[in-house]
Amino acid sequence: MAMAISTTTSALWKNRSFLSLWSGTILSAVADGAFFLLLSWFIVDRTGSEAMLGAALICMSIPRLLFMLAGGVAADRWNRKWIMLASILARSLILLGFSLALQNEPGTWLYVFIYGIAALFGTVDAFFWPARSSILPSLVSREQLAFANSLMEISQQISMVGGPVVSAVLIRTGDYPLMFLILAVAFFVGAIFLSALRLAPAQTASPAPQQDAPASGKSSYFQDIWSGIRFTYSIPILTMILTTSLVINMMFSGPINMAIPLHVKDLGWDGSAYSSLSTALGVGTIAGGILTGLCKGFRGKFMLLPLFLGVMGIGMSSLFFMQQLLFGLIGMFLIGMMLSMTNIPLITYIQTIVPSTMLGRVMSLLALMSIGFGPVSYALCSFLLATKAATSGVLLLAGGIIFTCSGLSLLLFRTFRNIEQHPDWRRSAAGETTLNSSVSSTSAAP
Repeated sequence: MAMAISTTTSALWKNRSFLSLWSGTILSAVADGAFFLLLSWFIVDRTGSEAMLGAALICMSIPRLLFMLAGGVAADRWNRKWIMLASILARSLILLGFSLALQNEPGTWLYVFIYGIAALFGTVDAFFWPARSSILPSLVSREQLAFANSLMEISQQISMVGGPVVSAVLIRTGDYPLMFLILAVAFFVGAIFLSALRLAPAQTASPAPQQDAPASGKSSYFQDIWSGIRFTYSIPILTMILTTSLVINMMFSGPINMAIPLHVKDLGWDGSAYSSLSTALGVGTIAGGILTGLCKGFRGKFMLLPLFLGVMGIGMSSLFFMQQLLFGLIGMFLIGMMLSMTNIPLITYIQTIVPSTMLGRVMSLLALMSIGFGPVSYALCSFLLATKAATSGVLLLAGGIIFTCSGLSLLLFRTFRNIEQHPDWRRSAAGETTLNSSVSSTSAAP
């Protein structure tokens, strides 16, 4: 088995297209992570307004909510490489404009610029993630998906280490225009890496399924969106995954993204402490990604996933008791580790059982459900904080408790307990067994 893992990983590192995707993802993800932290701290530092932080997060989430399904159709219709490239270049231009605006001291226009940049980032995200999530199966074999997703998750989560480190260094300069200008350059370099990505001609675009097209010709975007929704909700396990993602994210996004920087501020700590907590989260996700890859995506052990979610919720609630930074670092590490150990297996599962012609739309629905109640969560947290009905620590405690209960409840459903009985998943497992046997036979040959 160790020889099979080594051979599969070696093959991935020799795949030039995978390397291009991996390199571009790392750089753009680090810049993306640093941007989110810098924008959050910029709002807290310059305005001190919990309501404004919540409003900015809502402005970022609503365009994702509105355009995510259209992004999934675009990923199924067009070249996924160019969608990703356009999205990253757009981020570079947006940050360049924001940097120039800050240099000119926008004054009363500051609020407009902050809400505008948040909305624009949310829009390009809506088209980026369906393409990013659905491009991998066109670059690697099904047997390599678990390893490839682990490596991509690790590269993505490097942003949760590199992003806070970069943001901490930039925050020390005290020059916000320079900070955002540097991130604009980083996005541009990431786009250069993605431009080297080469897809096979047959994989550059996935047409809409023929049965969903009208007799008059090519189907419309709305028809493709509807066909993707019908397909997804015709499969019970996909319905359960998406619904669980919706509920859990509502309990996670608001408390984590809003409560942590405010909780840090309430404790009298500075931006470096906030960056350190975010770094611990990133280190945890990398550790979880490595462990998931070594465990072959927990294939055959999916009953552990609800337990991982439960532990993740406990780690989130533990931040309520944070009085020393080390305690918070341990909690954030635990959250990050469990995050990778649940995300990677489920993403690999979806990529395995969903046809390529539908994958962009299904992944866009997953992304939509992951952020669908994000604006509601941010608005609710803003209301509770503004009215003093709850403190930032209480939000973390309550959100973690509900998160734990929701995750563990999956074990009660037969649909989830039978998740690994899907024919395509079992066929993929058989192919992986054949690959492992072939590698073992080759290594045993004189």
